[in-house]
Amino acid sequence: MPHITTHILIPLVIAEIFRDYSAKKKFYLHYVLIAGIAGILPDLDIPVSWLLNAFGAAINTEIFHRTVTHTLLFLAFFLILALVFSKTKIKFLSKHKLTLAGILLAASFGVFTHLLLDATIDGSIMPFYPLSNLSFGINLMGAISQEFTETLLSGIDAIILIAWLIHEEIRHKISKFY
Repeated sequence: MPHITTHILIPLVIAEIFRDYSAKKKFYLHYVLIAGIAGILPDLDIPVSWLLNAFGAAINTEIFHRTVTHTLLFLAFFLILALVFSKTKIKFLSKHKLTLAGILLAASFGVFTHLLLDATIDGSIMPFYPLSNLSFGINLMGAISQEFTETLLSGIDAIILIAWLIHEEIRHKISKFY
């Protein structure tokens, strides 16, 4: 499974690149942060299973993981909420030039990248669970040993982070913020 840092970095970096080169005036930096954090939302099923087990439920985390929160229905939940709240204005959010719909769309992007990473890098997802147990996945890491997979995924995280920091230095001169 991709590391939690990968699930944060990928949507964060893609959202930042989108913001920098396409939609700077309407896509505020807060949305970039939200997209990155939302990249881990589908993995909330893990602490939920721990919590349920703490209260006496006999839930196997291995079986419970990648079910409900790793579906297109979970993604659709955020998209539908964005549509429902598209005209809603919240004073606190408006003060920061954010909209509830924008927050939900950024979260949708984070969830989408999580599903895509899980379906391509390691294992599979059931995109239509509980309606169908159809499983989809490319499992690029499937042919590699577990030990090497961990090393490779950590290396990929480091490369992504370094490349992003270099981009930020070139584009935004982040070294001036010390």
